Amino acid sequence: MSGSRVQSGFFRGAVAAFALGAALACALTPAFGAEPRTSAADRQRFVSVTRSLEEAPLKAGARDDRAWALEWLTNAPDVDVTLCGEPLPGLALSKYEYRPEIVVQDAFSMAAFIIEHPEAARDPAATQLAGVEGALKAYRSILRDKPNARSRELDAVLQIQSRGELAEFVRKAWISCSTKKSSPL
Repeated sequence: MSGSRVQSGFFRGAVAAFALGAALACALTPAFGAEPRTSAADRQRFVSVTRSLEEAPLKAGARDDRAWALEWLTNAPDVDVTLCGEPLPGLALSKYEYRPEIVVQDAFSMAAFIIEHPEAARDPAATQLAGVEGALKAYRSILRDKPNARSRELDAVLQIQSRGELAEFVRKAWISCSTKKSSPL
């Protein structure tokens, strides 16, 4: 039985740094007898949690929401995302305080896009773009609440987005990632 595969060589360190790393490590192997498809209610809840975290990633309860969503995504047998560090260059190695939240938001936003647009699930550039857009939305939300919580790396990607070049940038970044061997977290 196949489980969800959250893959990346580049983001391994960033996600491992996240406070939920221990929970992720325990949840990587899907349980035997797991349902072949996730329930519509769980998918709807995952999308709702994802959108809520994009809007308010630092709100009270965000850590619990993130933990639930991470566990759900890790164990979902029918929702797969592949993390690619290239569209968020330098973030995984940065010391940005909210790096773990942004990295996980990238994965959550990709998965939510796949759930909402199953016809686009086989379009990795579109999926990657949805992840980056969700991560940038969460970053802007962090800045709204904490104006001094800036990241040079994320500001650079915001500049690319403001010039209307994000889709092409992410497409090229995905090509670069896809030529490298990615490995499961």
